[in-house]
This record gives sequence, C-alpha cells and structure tokens, in this order.
Amino acid sequence: MKRNPAAPFAAIILLVVLPLLTPWLQAHAADQAPGYLPRIGLVLSGGGARGAAHIGVLKVLEELRIPIHVVVGTSMGSLVGGAYAAGLTPAVLEERVTQVDWDELFTDDPPRGEWPARRKQAAEHPTFDFTIGVRDGHLKLPKGAIAGQQVQLFFNDLVKGAETARDFDDLPIPFRAVATNLENGEMAVFDRGPLPVAMRASMSVPGLFSPMEWEDHIYVDGGLVRNLPIDVARRLGVDVIIAVNLGSGYLPREDLGDIIGVTGQMIAILTEQNVQASLAQIDPHRDVLIKPDLGDITSSDFDRAPEAIATGVAAARQAAPQLARFSLSEADYAAWRQGRFGPGHPARQVGEVQVVGLERVNPAVFHTLVKAQEGRPLDRERLVDDIQKIYGQGDYERISYHFQPQADDRDLLILNAVEKAWGPGYLGFGLGLMTNNQGDSLFGLRATYDQRWVNSLGAEVGVDLTLGNVPHLHAEFYQPLNLDRAAFVAPYLDYGLDPESLFFNEQRIARYDVVRGRIGVDLGTTLKGTELRLGPYLGQTEVTLDTGSPKLNEGSENDSGLRARLYYDTMDSAAVPREGTRVFLDVRNPLEAMGADVQFTRAILSATTAHSFGPNTFALKIKGGTSFGERMPYYDQFALGGFLNLSGYALDEFRGGDMAFAGLAYYRKIAALPPPIGRGLYLGGSLEAGWLSDGIVRNPSTGEDVTLSPEKHGFSASLFFGSDTWIGPAYLGLGMTDAGDSAVYVLIGQP
Repeated sequence: MKRNPAAPFAAIILLVVLPLLTPWLQAHAADQAPGYLPRIGLVLSGGGARGAAHIGVLKVLEELRIPIHVVVGTSMGSLVGGAYAAGLTPAVLEERVTQVDWDELFTDDPPRGEWPARRKQAAEHPTFDFTIGVRDGHLKLPKGAIAGQQVQLFFNDLVKGAETARDFDDLPIPFRAVATNLENGEMAVFDRGPLPVAMRASMSVPGLFSPMEWEDHIYVDGGLVRNLPIDVARRLGVDVIIAVNLGSGYLPREDLGDIIGVTGQMIAILTEQNVQASLAQIDPHRDVLIKPDLGDITSSDFDRAPEAIATGVAAARQAAPQLARFSLSEADYAAWRQGRFGPGHPARQVGEVQVVGLERVNPAVFHTLVKAQEGRPLDRERLVDDIQKIYGQGDYERISYHFQPQADDRDLLILNAVEKAWGPGYLGFGLGLMTNNQGDSLFGLRATYDQRWVNSLGAEVGVDLTLGNVPHLHAEFYQPLNLDRAAFVAPYLDYGLDPESLFFNEQRIARYDVVRGRIGVDLGTTLKGTELRLGPYLGQTEVTLDTGSPKLNEGSENDSGLRARLYYDTMDSAAVPREGTRVFLDVRNPLEAMGADVQFTRAILSATTAHSFGPNTFALKIKGGTSFGERMPYYDQFALGGFLNLSGYALDEFRGGDMAFAGLAYYRKIAALPPPIGRGLYLGGSLEAGWLSDGIVRNPSTGEDVTLSPEKHGFSASLFFGSDTWIGPAYLGLGMTDAGDSAVYVLIGQP
C-alpha cells in the first residue's frame, strides 16, 4: 500500500493542537450536555456612585436563580462585590448603601463634639480646612482630600461576618479585589488579607482618597489599570463571565473649567482605555455583558443610589434571555445559597490587642481601648467609639482594625494606627473679614503653627499670628502632666491691637488703638470635655488716639493680675452649629498687689445651645457680664452692637460695666456642600435683646466722669444668608433695630 507522505506531518500537528483544543471542545460539549453547571465569574467595574447599579444587577441574578462562583471587582465594584462575597444579600446591600449618610462617610473627623477641648478651642477661629505639614524641616502636603477614616470603619462593619477570613478563597464566594500599585503602576490583585483593607485599597481614587499603604506597598484605585478585570476572573478557572460595565462617565465640557474637572476627566480617560481592552476579551457566544444606562448620574452622586440601583435592575432584566440558560431550579439554587448568606462568623472573643504603626504617639494613648477589649467578648460599638475619640485628637491619617484567628477560639485584634505622614508640625491659614455700612471694617490674614508630640506626654507648641488692622500674636507651650490631660501647665505670650470706637449720644466721636501685651502661665485640668484654667499674668495696655475727639486717657497702664477660664463645648460646628452646647466663662482680676494701676474684677459668662429638626435649626445664645460695681477702663467694659449682637447697630456701639443679652436665631439648611468643601448653605434670621448699664469714663482734661453710654435697652432683628465652608463661616446679613436703624454686614471667617 502506498504511504501518504503528508501523514506523519498531519499526525504531528494533531498531537500538538489537540491538547490545546481539548478544554475548548470539552467546555462546548458540556455546554450542550443536560445538567450542565458552568462556573460563573461575576466581574464588577469601578465607577464611584454609579457602582450602586451593581446591586440592581445582583437583585436580578437572585430573581433568576443564577449562582455566582467567583466575584472580581474594582473600586466601587470591589465594595459591592466584596460585601456580596462576604455573605450580604442584595436586599441588605441595598439597604446599607441607600441609608448610609455618604456626606458623613466622606468626612474623616468624628463629630466635633467628640474632639478634645483644646482642638475645639483652636477651631473657634477657623483656618482653611487644609494644612501643610512640617516634617524634618521640609514642607509636606496631605496625600488626598479624604483620608478615608470613616469609609474604612464602614467597610469593617459591612463585612464583619467574614472579618476573620484571611484567604479570600475561604469567603462564602471566592473574591478578588483589583488595585493599582502606585510605585510601579502594575495591577495588584488582592486574594488574601483583611477584606476591608483590600476594598479600601481598590477604591483609593487619586487626589480624592489618600493612597492605601499595606505591607510595604502603596495602592490606589484599580480603575487606572483594570477597571473591568475580566482577565483576573478568567485566571480563576471560570467557564462563563457575567461582566457589568458602568461606562466611563465622562464629564461634560462645561465641567472641565477647573483643576477638579480636568483631573477627573484624565482619570476617566485612562480608565476607559483599559476598559476597551477588557471588553475585547468577552466571548459573545458564552459570556454576558451588562451595561446599565446611568444617564447623568455621576461618580459623585451617592445620594442618587436608588436611581443607580434601578438602572442595574433594568439592564439585567434586559439581559435576562441570555442569563436564563444559567438559571437553577429552586431546589438547586436554595442548596447553593445555603450557608453563603447571613450573619457569617464575626469575631466574638478578643484575645490579645496589638497596636501597630505608631512612630511618635505614645502607645499608652490606646490603654483605655486595649483594657476595654483584651480578654473580653468583643464590644464593637465601644471599639469604634474609642477609635474615633483617639482619631479626633488630630494626630492620625487613619486608624483601622482587623482580626487574626488564634488557636484558643479567641481572635487577635490588631489596630493599625497610621500617623499623619505630613506631621508632626502643621501650618494652617485663615482669612477674616467683617465690614458693614456703619463705618466698621476689620480684616486679618491668619497663620497658625502647631507642633505635636514634643515629648512623650504629648506636649504641644502653638503659634497663632494674624496680620491686618487687628494684628495679633499668641504663642503657647502646652504641657500635659499626664496623657489624659487631667492636669496641664501652659505658659503663654499674647500681644495684639484692637481698634476701639468711642460713641457719644450714639455718634462715633473717636477711634483708639488699644494695644495689649500679656505674659502668663495657666494651670489647668480637662475633665469630660470641660477645660478649666487659672493662672497669673503680667499685662500692659497702651491706648493711642487714632482719630477723633480725645475723650480717653492715652498712655500705658499696668493691668497685671489673675485670670480664670472655663470652657465646655459639644457643638457640631464652630461656625454654624446645628446641635450641641457651648459654655464659656472668663474672669479677670487685675491686682494692685501685682502692680496693676486699677484693681477690678471682670466676669463674663456666655452660653449657646442649638437644636435641629430636619433642615431647621434653632440656636439660643445668652450672655451676661459684670464688674461687681467696680469702675473699669472703657476698653474693658462690656460691649453690644454688631451682627447677631444687637444687629443693626454699629460694632460695639454701646458699652457698660454690666451687661445682659439674649438672642434666638433660626436658620434652615437650603443646600448641602460635599466634603471636604463644607457642610451647607443656610437662610435664617434672629431676634435679639440686650441691656447695658451706664458706660462711664473719666475725662482726662477735666478729671470729671463722663457718661458716654447711658443705660441702654435695645432690641434687634436680622436676616442672613450663611455658609459653613472649608475656609470658615461666611455671612451676608441685614440687621434692623427697634429705633429704625439698619446695617448691612459681610463677614468671612473671624477677623
């Protein structure tokens, strides 16, 4: 028989090609076989707030009884996918995502009411909500607008049913999160470790969120390299891909006029390029691509999560004919769901507690937290509260926690305390402006410097400098005597100029420059948010006539003596409070025994409380002052007049040795501002009443007493538009008096 010369060559080709084709042939043969159950990989893309659409897709997959064997997600896709893989049903996910306050979530700080008293007092005169760090003699900037503290804690709570799992293959559904290695630009696939850490790393949008540092690497949003990680799912051995692509969400031309819009568009362009490469990997005969029509929902529209979820439902139902072939019977789907969804296995008993990552902060700061958890059943609510109180001290970029199982059925609780890399010195800047149509104008540019953790007890050096027509310098060395600040000593220097107007018969007749200088030391205590100070000071006051009639003595006067201060504050904002109470008491007593030229006692008590009902807020302020019948210098007398201080009158138009004031303000929040830009915009008004005793001074030319301000009862009202922003408060107001006077005010910050 004649042999075909091509036969050996064909046999060789068959031997080489057949092994390569076998998996494909088997898969397609199985696809046609009865009872075929393919391994399905779900791929969820990034997209910020648009990612809520993934929840809608999951709801339909559940309706169609389609099992998922692997989940791979990027950015917001890792949030939804990680939570689903950890055992949260689509219904629970929908509830959590739609009910969470995203504005609060993107605010790193805990509520202001939980801050230490010292930090609250610093915020009374706000600087821009942006600090420049000073470290090793170099200026450093923060890594992102949002550190992600609240986001991290939200993730911990979201996936607490799987928080002890270290290998993501051990989750109810195997999971992978995709991030970008910021050091080399390579794709990083998280397949183990704390699940909240992987989710947080995957969605660290550059510029918005600080990068996530973990195990000596720095990670940012995975969308930069693989926003639709189909190849990652393929490598996990799945037969079928169900991919949900949210689209690029390009910004319209009108939003590209600033650096924020340009940066966002650059990220969108980079993301879309790698998405196109991923889409080319989809097999249209086997895989299913779902693309929700999100319309004008942007990546920052978290308040529109219900709408985004609805688009996911609609898109998945449109793809239902393709998805139906993967549907299981009710019995088989129930068997697949068994054990995959529910409360899971959260940590219950804490063994040891470890605090890692500290460089400058004394580890004993965490002593109360450790003592409350170590060797006890986990108290998660107490743990989060303690973490937030420590974080509120202002030294940390992030404090997160995770667990490692131990052999004795207890879990090792690890606290990862990441100190601010741009500290421990911080520069802040502020602006203060007040002007009205009564001839008052104050202006100041403010700079602050705060050096933290000068020693192991947490000593601080604070410097506050204001330049303008109200220049001021305050410097203090704050030395706690113990870590809980139950006792402290604080030497200080204070020097400033105040332009003081002199009124006679409600007419401005002169303006004086009053320069005060003081050196003192306070002994104090901080107990349950209340700070009390008491100490001696050496003081000198110099009065110089600027313009007008010389009704007051000019020259220098010694006013050395003692002062005491009490400060209590639970306000949620120093600028436009919506909840909380603030009480301030200041008592000053110049003493002849310490060299004072005039001896008197001056005391003022001020209390403000605010309460809100939805967007509506009522704020009540009362204050009173007394000299206990003693004669005080004119510039030390109590003053009324100005915005929300008898609005409609000129600034400090009335003075007296005794004073009483009450004001009720109402304002309504008309718009929210996204963090970190601010808290909101407000419209409101006020009713105010005040009383002052006679304002009596001595005429330097005759030696006789002159009553510049007779006993005064005054009533005022105001209307205002206000804002609470990252540069501080800003107001545009109209004040009116019972005498028919009016004043228009413009205020920015506090001069």
